[in-house]
Amino acid sequence: MTHLYALVILLSAIALLESIQTRPNCSQLGKYALDPDLRERLATEIIANQPIKDVSVPLVYLCALEGMAGLILENSQKPLNCLSDLGIFPLITEMDDEADAGVDALAKAAVGEWALHIPRLTFASSFGCNHVLEDGRHIYLCLFK
Repeated sequence: MTHLYALVILLSAIALLESIQTRPNCSQLGKYALDPDLRERLATEIIANQPIKDVSVPLVYLCALEGMAGLILENSQKPLNCLSDLGIFPLITEMDDEADAGVDALAKAAVGEWALHIPRLTFASSFGCNHVLEDGRHIYLCLFK
């Protein structure tokens, strides 16, 4: 029986590592595709803060949610009210553009704004994020489904 538990833990760890190491290619989104380095950094930060639930079911990054976030950010009104009808929960944050801030620092700061919320998203099995620089402010939007 102990061997069975060890096998389950090992397989869960492998699944988690594969999801962290997989770098999704969302280039098919065209102008709505997030910068690959920013995507990887945001995904890594979010997965590190993911809800505590069944370890064998880690959050998965979906390009479709990235594209949807890009469409929302493109709209000047940032319409978020219809997402709950689709079972999607948005997290959005804004921060000033700092010339010396790199991708890592910006992603870490954005996810840091959501640190209390991400662990409570136990229903979510997937997510996707996007970003826009508008009027000197970085706006980050991640959608969880």
